[in-house]
Amino acid sequence: MSIYRFFSSFFIKVKTIQRIIQQSKAGNFIQLKPKLYKESIHFDKNMVLAGDIHDETTLEGLIIIPKNVSVTLQNLTISPTAQMYIEGEVVLQNCHFKGGKSDIHVTVDGGKIHAHNCSFDYAKEMALSIVNNSKAFFENCTFCHNGKVQILTESSQVSIEKCEFSYAKHALCIKNGSFVQSRNVHFHHHTSAQIVVEDSRFIDHESVIEHGDGMGIHVYHEGDASIQSTVLQYNTQTQICVQRGLLTARYCSIQQGRDAGISITQKAEAQTFHCEIAQNKKSNIVVTKDSKMNIEFCQIHNGENVGIQIGDHSIVNIFETSIKAHRSSQVSIANKSICSMKKCGITGGYHVGVCIEDNGNCSIAECEITHNANSAITLFKSELSIFKSILTQNVGNGILAMSHSKVEVDMCKIFDNEMPHIACKSNVEIYIIHSVLYNGKSLFIVNECELTAIDCQFYDSLNVQIEICDLSNGRFENCQIYNGKSYGIKVLRNSSLFLFDSQIFNHELSQMVVNDSSVILKNSELFDGNRNALYIQNHSEVFVTDCFISKHAQHQVWIDFESTVELRSVQITDGALTDIFAQNQSSVYVSESVIRNNKSRFNVQAVNFSKIEISKTVVENIYGDVYYSENHSFIKQLDT
Repeated sequence: MSIYRFFSSFFIKVKTIQRIIQQSKAGNFIQLKPKLYKESIHFDKNMVLAGDIHDETTLEGLIIIPKNVSVTLQNLTISPTAQMYIEGEVVLQNCHFKGGKSDIHVTVDGGKIHAHNCSFDYAKEMALSIVNNSKAFFENCTFCHNGKVQILTESSQVSIEKCEFSYAKHALCIKNGSFVQSRNVHFHHHTSAQIVVEDSRFIDHESVIEHGDGMGIHVYHEGDASIQSTVLQYNTQTQICVQRGLLTARYCSIQQGRDAGISITQKAEAQTFHCEIAQNKKSNIVVTKDSKMNIEFCQIHNGENVGIQIGDHSIVNIFETSIKAHRSSQVSIANKSICSMKKCGITGGYHVGVCIEDNGNCSIAECEITHNANSAITLFKSELSIFKSILTQNVGNGILAMSHSKVEVDMCKIFDNEMPHIACKSNVEIYIIHSVLYNGKSLFIVNECELTAIDCQFYDSLNVQIEICDLSNGRFENCQIYNGKSYGIKVLRNSSLFLFDSQIFNHELSQMVVNDSSVILKNSELFDGNRNALYIQNHSEVFVTDCFISKHAQHQVWIDFESTVELRSVQITDGALTDIFAQNQSSVYVSESVIRNNKSRFNVQAVNFSKIEISKTVVENIYGDVYYSENHSFIKQLDT
């Protein structure tokens, strides 16, 4: 390669850079003297144009590189009066674009640009416009104070490595089918969305996007962003917003935003893996308007609002993710949205763990929901299915279900919550299967609810273990209810209970209280109580068949206030006081049973206008007197 040195003496013969280019051969290296050159340059052949390494060499003017021409510019300061226009190929090495009179520093139109160790500053509109199937590569470059956008890419491909973008409206605008890759880039202090992806593909690795006055990344209109090991922090608006687009994030950190961490909306889709999303002023994650999101192996914590907010017919799957310490609900599901969670921990929230409302649907498997300052799970007009999970040490309920909700609890442990482990209010349907509830009030069912419990255990409560009230219905099959410090079961105010193949034992107060309600007990056992087995009062109706009742410290079956009891094929033994005590216009019918007592003189008593009819029944004690009645009451043994 021949070298032209362009000194002042040369201007005697050749007065402009343009002329020496015209007179040079393809492939020539042209070395410029350090000074200011005010002229426009049109390259018509391949060559290298270099400024001085030590002193500033400045070009001021229009630069054009046409198709099929390849130019290398080195060590130059360029202050264009019009944009540099590239249809061919340019390599920029250690070049610096400063201000000038043009709106755009460089336009690449169907061409190629490679920039190394360059800076692009103070363009009025943008540093570079890369359009029409162009290709660009930037390494160790800086972009600063370039008006509306640092780089605009339309229908082109761009690769950016180890660069810095700062102080413009946008860092990157990627549009119309473009493809942009960035690696180890620093984006900061832009006044609007730092990176905009529209109908294009954006891939980033190991970059930092921070301190923007708008969004960190905005993906919309079929845009697709994939980021890995990327850090987004301290952005004023949503750190990542996806509208009608796609997002994939792996090993990213999205923290300290003044708005939401991630917003997925308007039929957008997102996947996050091994990400930390934390300490954003609003919700850490928002998924709304028919959108979908998959979250795996993430840590979502310390948000000032909701942890994960799901609404408007959206669908979210969460797997092996830690969600903790949010000021509002840790997970919120609303407006016909669906959420599934597996192997997650939802802990340490300042409010509800999981809130499901307005026809939301949530499935939870193998999760732990603990230490929340309100209920672990609250649902309103919604559906919940929870499987193999632990709900413990929450200040509120384990599950609070209200207003036409449906709940299924299967193989769960619910314990040490400060309010009832499961509370249902107003037309709730709940199924509890193969579960254990202990160390706290187990069930509070009120206002026309339907409860079914199968193969469950309820024990060690300091309060009433199970309470069914106000037109509610309960059904227990093969359950154990024991070791309560108060009552075992209360059935109150026109409610009903069906208890089959179950055991109730060892309660400090009555094992079962029935008030103005109806109960059916079948193939069950009530034993070892410190008071009554059954305390039945106030117009209640109870039917007991094929049951075993024994070892209670007070009257084993107490019937009061115009109540009715039928005992069929029942064994009542080893009571400390009377086995059956009826008073105040109550009625008892006993058939095919055994009533045996060696500790009290009277097995059966009726007082105050009550009646007891006994047939095909053995009634005996060691004292001989088995019946006692007074005050217009009677006991009739029908088969004698």
